Amino acid sequence: MKKILDSISHFNRREQTMLFAGALLILLYVLWLVLLAPLQHKRDRLLNANIATEQTLGRVQLLVSQMQNLSQQSNQSGAEGDNINGIINASLNENGLSMSNFTPGGGGEVRVRIDKANSEALLQWLFDLETKHHIAIRELNIAASNDPGQVAVTLRLVKQ
Repeated sequence: MKKILDSISHFNRREQTMLFAGALLILLYVLWLVLLAPLQHKRDRLLNANIATEQTLGRVQLLVSQMQNLSQQSNQSGAEGDNINGIINASLNENGLSMSNFTPGGGGEVRVRIDKANSEALLQWLFDLETKHHIAIRELNIAASNDPGQVAVTLRLVKQ
């Protein structure tokens, strides 16, 4: 330290002031590099994370409202309730169809066989199953019948 003070004392007052001001500026720059710049980067990262979290929250709230609407719609679906057997039977009757075989399976799946069905009524019934009653068609086998406009169908269905 004494060597530094001795080497500075050889300069006149104006040069010493300029050296001191330069050293102070360098010290402030190093302080900014070491402390303030990383804090600013961290603040920017946290701000971006906060924005992403807000967007996720908005998506979750939208999904919750959609789920509540679907829940209310399923509660208002009438006497059919959540029983897939009753839903299928009622929707078949609505479309003028009758099943020849009904086999419940594991995991809420059922197999339905319809021997003679009008193709237009069948398509309407399948549309109603998926849109109104939220029943997914896992497997669909259609075979032509000897009667024109009639088909035989085997389905594997599951309530969503």
